[in-house]
Amino acid sequence: MATATLNLRDPRQFTDWFTDFLKKELAPYPGRGTIVARMVISATITMILVMTFRMPGASIGPLYAFIISREDLLSTLRSAMTVVLVFGSGAAFIPIGARMFASMPLTHFLWEGASLFAMFYLLRVLSDFSVAAAMAMIGSTALGIWYLPGPAELNVERTLWTAFVPAVAAAVTIAVEAVFHALNKQDEVLKGLTTRWTLVESLLQSYADNQPAAPETMQKLAQFALVGAGTLRRRITRSEHDPLYRTQMTAVVSLTARSVDFAAAMALEKITPTLEERERIRQLVQHIAAIRECLATRSKPPLWEAPRAASSSIPLLSELEGMVALIPRVFEGSVALAPYQTSGQEEVVKRSFFVDDALQNPEYIRYALSGGLAAMLCYILYVALAWPGLSTSVVTCLLTGLSDIGSSRQKQILRLAGAILGGFVFGMGAQIFVLPYVDSIVGFTLTFAAVSTIAAWVATSSPRLSYCGLQIAFAYYLVNINEFTIQTSLSIARDRAIGVLLGVFMMWLVFERFYPKTAAQQMIDVFIRNLRLLAQLTVFPASRADAQSIVQIRKLRDEIYKNFSAVNAQSDAVPFETGPLRQAHMAARENILRWQPVLRTFYLMEIPLLQFRLFGMHEEISESVREVEHRFQQSCGETLTRMADCLESQWKKQSCDLPLHLNLEKLLVLAADGGESALSAREKTLLGLSNNIALSLDRVYEEVSAVPLFQTPQRFTIDPSNSTPD
Repeated sequence: MATATLNLRDPRQFTDWFTDFLKKELAPYPGRGTIVARMVISATITMILVMTFRMPGASIGPLYAFIISREDLLSTLRSAMTVVLVFGSGAAFIPIGARMFASMPLTHFLWEGASLFAMFYLLRVLSDFSVAAAMAMIGSTALGIWYLPGPAELNVERTLWTAFVPAVAAAVTIAVEAVFHALNKQDEVLKGLTTRWTLVESLLQSYADNQPAAPETMQKLAQFALVGAGTLRRRITRSEHDPLYRTQMTAVVSLTARSVDFAAAMALEKITPTLEERERIRQLVQHIAAIRECLATRSKPPLWEAPRAASSSIPLLSELEGMVALIPRVFEGSVALAPYQTSGQEEVVKRSFFVDDALQNPEYIRYALSGGLAAMLCYILYVALAWPGLSTSVVTCLLTGLSDIGSSRQKQILRLAGAILGGFVFGMGAQIFVLPYVDSIVGFTLTFAAVSTIAAWVATSSPRLSYCGLQIAFAYYLVNINEFTIQTSLSIARDRAIGVLLGVFMMWLVFERFYPKTAAQQMIDVFIRNLRLLAQLTVFPASRADAQSIVQIRKLRDEIYKNFSAVNAQSDAVPFETGPLRQAHMAARENILRWQPVLRTFYLMEIPLLQFRLFGMHEEISESVREVEHRFQQSCGETLTRMADCLESQWKKQSCDLPLHLNLEKLLVLAADGGESALSAREKTLLGLSNNIALSLDRVYEEVSAVPLFQTPQRFTIDPSNSTPD
């Protein structure tokens, strides 16, 4: 396979690139207006309540309503209800701790440090984002309260109000979500998938008819390629569907996202298909239509084999065919080989309040130490300067810690830009030009809603820009929503805005020194680790359904599933990395994003085989088939380990030559001496699923062995808008 170094340089000037970047990021897409309306309505109603009833700690109420989960009504309700637990913990821990340690400077200092360490640690080990957000806002605000002098009774009262305000925001958000849910009962995930596949189908139908694609179709495909599918993945993860369906739909979303990427890239090219290619495109359109209909009815799509080694003047057509052919295999075997359902044993998956490796992963400790150090540096600075207005810096550190930090330049740029826009441009700008002329809650509410709309619109962009929206809302709320009056003092606004910038700077400084991994390095590390975990899962010696085996397998599966999401998250930050290795890292990103959907499909098809090894009726399988399946699993494990070793060597700038491996499909031909007719129905199903697994793994292995990690195939193209200009 011919390869060439990928050229990711964009000849446009920065102003032209940045204008095009903002235009694409801020363009509307289906469902965006609804999400923004829900966010703004919830935050605005919360603001009116806390201002009307004069609740201390007012700014964290609208902010919590702004960021609480909105994937569906049930997940929102579950996230909001857990705030009660956070409220009780904060109401008990903070006053008791302050009573014991806040009176003496030394013990107060140690108590602040220990509390901040604990909060940063909980940010990483809590499984629910909304709970982590509430805990961060309550804890950081309360620590600032207890810095203030004054009667302890007053501080206790302020602390309790601070813990109560997020509960009010949660109740408002639930009410708003219930109204929207009653008005719109569509499945947002299926709607998003159907919309994307309809666009791909429309584009391909134009090519099949030898007609130019409609500009509207091309524009929407480019928009969906830019936005990605992160929102759909989050909706699935937080939904109430059974674990198998969530896992299957996550794989379908990944395959759909890559298909949209390929279709968007095709739309940018001048394509004149031949008669043979037009026939291939027509067949592809028919299969896409069948998949779209099956997804809408939650039925199993029919299997389809993509044309093999078919030459084409449209390189991305083969890639798109490969993605579409993988989607039916996501569901293949999940019912036919579900023997644990007939054996009376079921695997029960319970949601945990903490992540599974909360006490084992040293990265969480390292993260908590780094975050706690950044927050303590802010605390020491504003205490030493006797400048209490900078206390917003500690809150900023914790809210900044809600995202994955690393040393990604992307998030540092977004935090800084959001703090400047929200604090200085909108916050102080409103105090200078708008609020002096407002004499009622109506005018104040309209200003608040306008800024919240801008922040929410930015927050619903792709991961390349969305975090900036949260920072805009956070900085504006801190400046203007902390008092029960229109605040026109620029010194107070100045102090709070500078505090936000101080917190952003300290987080950058500490994590740049103590957490020096780039987004590209983290992406590659997690991908390699996932290959090794998949190898362990494939060769797991599970001969019976004992409790210990089930627990170990469940941990492996959970970690693999989370690593898939982590790879996608880190890949979104790679385009913002700078330096001489950026082009190579961008090439690695494209390779990994192309391989990962295939590995997701392999993982999904491996689950039924694993269930069969655990719970299957082994007496129905002949000895020869069991032997072939054992050899096949060992070969799959060795193949995955080889790929992991090869990619790790390339990351370390070492040579890697993958040995030419036996075609995994050939192992399955040896299933029985009597041939295909001698196999039972269960054996045919088992070997058929194994054959599908072999096809997926062979494809990834072929590409990894032929394409270096830091190069991409010459046939693969990338939209230059995904990179930054020289």
